Amino acid sequence: MTQDSFAPAVRPGRDVWDEYLATAGPLLGSMGAQVRSLITELDAVRDEGSTIYLAGNGGSASAASHLAQDLLKGAYDGGRPLRAVALTDNLSMLTAYANDCGYDRVFVEPLAHLAAPGDRLLVISCSGTSANVVAAAQWASEAGLRVVAVTAGDGGRLRELADVEVNAPTKDVGLAEAMHSLVFHFVTQCLRDGTGDR
Repeated sequence: MTQDSFAPAVRPGRDVWDEYLATAGPLLGSMGAQVRSLITELDAVRDEGSTIYLAGNGGSASAASHLAQDLLKGAYDGGRPLRAVALTDNLSMLTAYANDCGYDRVFVEPLAHLAAPGDRLLVISCSGTSANVVAAAQWASEAGLRVVAVTAGDGGRLRELADVEVNAPTKDVGLAEAMHSLVFHFVTQCLRDGTGDR
């Protein structure tokens, strides 16, 4: 199931909010198996004592930062923590690598210094084609790290590089970002409460 256009025009006699819900609900509902796969992957990160690194641009950078916080703090169940690091969160590091190595290397360079065997990379990109997240996913894949891609539309290049993909099946970026946020909060809750397999 895919919604291929931007947010549809409101049909006569239909409320804008009702139209939005009628569009988003079925699309979100179609993502269940992918969401469960994400929970399983993150559960494994926690069980192994590994680290998941997160990256994205623009709104997806904010989502990466927010999700890292939720995984570290919000998903904590009193046992082993889920170690999550957003590569988006150090402005000095980002600008140094952008200046010295180019913006397409801002995630690859720190990841190459920080990542250890068994770690994962989670990249968020609605287009799936952002050069810096694709470069990071390519590096991670070649280094033997599992790659989780959170995408929209056709998944772009990240679909080919991902071991696990969570795809919001729409080309409407705003709707996709809203769906990503709902998924991330649901996943955090499941990890905290141990309900991901239900």
